[in-house]
Amino acid sequence: MKHDPSAITDSSATDTAHDLPPEDPVECAIIADTAGALESPGIPRVGTWFTTVYTLTYFGFYLVLFMPSLFSLAYKVQLMDPTTKEANLGLIVGIGAFVSLVVGPVFGVISDATRSRWGRRRPYLVVGLCFALLSALIIAVAPNFWVVLVGWLVAQFAGSAISAALNPTLAERVPSSQRGKLGALTGVAASIAGVLATLAGSFLTGDLLLLFLAPVAVFALVVVLWLITVPDAPAPAEARVGSVLDIFRSLAFNPLKAKDFAWVWLGKFCLQFGYAFFGTYQLYFLLDRLGYTAESAGRQLALVGGVSLLATMLFTIGGGYLSDRLRRRKPFIYTAASMIAVGSVIAAFAPGFLTYAIGGTVLAAGVGAFNSVDLALAADVLPTKDENGKWMSIYYLSGNLAGALGPIIAPMILAIGGAGQNYTLLFTFGGILSLGAVITAMLVRGSR
Repeated sequence: MKHDPSAITDSSATDTAHDLPPEDPVECAIIADTAGALESPGIPRVGTWFTTVYTLTYFGFYLVLFMPSLFSLAYKVQLMDPTTKEANLGLIVGIGAFVSLVVGPVFGVISDATRSRWGRRRPYLVVGLCFALLSALIIAVAPNFWVVLVGWLVAQFAGSAISAALNPTLAERVPSSQRGKLGALTGVAASIAGVLATLAGSFLTGDLLLLFLAPVAVFALVVVLWLITVPDAPAPAEARVGSVLDIFRSLAFNPLKAKDFAWVWLGKFCLQFGYAFFGTYQLYFLLDRLGYTAESAGRQLALVGGVSLLATMLFTIGGGYLSDRLRRRKPFIYTAASMIAVGSVIAAFAPGFLTYAIGGTVLAAGVGAFNSVDLALAADVLPTKDENGKWMSIYYLSGNLAGALGPIIAPMILAIGGAGQNYTLLFTFGGILSLGAVITAMLVRGSR
């Protein structure tokens, strides 16, 4: 559900990213990297407590994202109508992701210009928590498809507001030499949240209200820690936000003048698109292909997740440490894309649970390798450094767009062959798509 996982020389948010400074930021990045100077001037190193709170808050956020996206939403949908669950789930997730494409950047740009005495990021963290609570209540008691859809749309506002508060932190508060480490810990938090989401979900199916509210309660606790730990300040006085149209104009950028950022954006899109098929439909794969009940499938997913977690943590923590140590990002993208592709294909042809578990573990290790450098690579190639909320929102649009298109396209792929359950083709296609990240990473010049 997860969950990236994120400016312009003129400080006005109404200008577009075409107005890059005379000095080419790509060339600057190459020079800095060649000299081995990946530090961020003026940003002090962060300590253990900051790192702990940062990781816990992302864990809570991912739990709010993953509980519905990996289990509870699919469970609710199949309870209402088992015969059309694949199409209904795809429609709900796809429409929600398209809404997120709109509201995500709006929250990001507005947060860059918020001059609240409480800071420019903190208000959106609280707003997002309130939206998450409302969404959980709506979906839990929803009597039909349309009410579930409304609840899921509210969830997109929640995720977008929270992302606007959290994702700029890596670029604003963490020096380059520590970004790989904290990015890796974010990946570990995501992996643990994914395992707990499916495991806890399988035990909470008897109480839908608790099933949807439990992750929100956990997130509320860590939000308190974030608010008292992570510093924040109002936006500078010259920061401005115009009309909604101006906001979307400001999100436009020339990929020819920000080539590295554009390639990194496209690479994330490929990986997220490839993984979206597996992540969204793995519960239904166990139900339809392997014949499990929803409760036993949830526990089997948690079992695979537990094994996968070890592989994910190894590749995430190890990758983050090596990435900072070697000052390299791209080799980890190559590894991630290849492993996600291989894992997807193994799962696609799985005749039983053991083969599926092997494929899922390989895929999870690939996700870990990607998580180890995802945010760090994005932060390293931001075209300019004045509007991190905006640029990270643009970066996360890649994942949102993949999440929007994947579930909409998936039912059409599943229908090939007539049975509506062609998971072999669906997962294989996703694996092939993920390999696009290898090509895009090769084309990045400002990072190694």
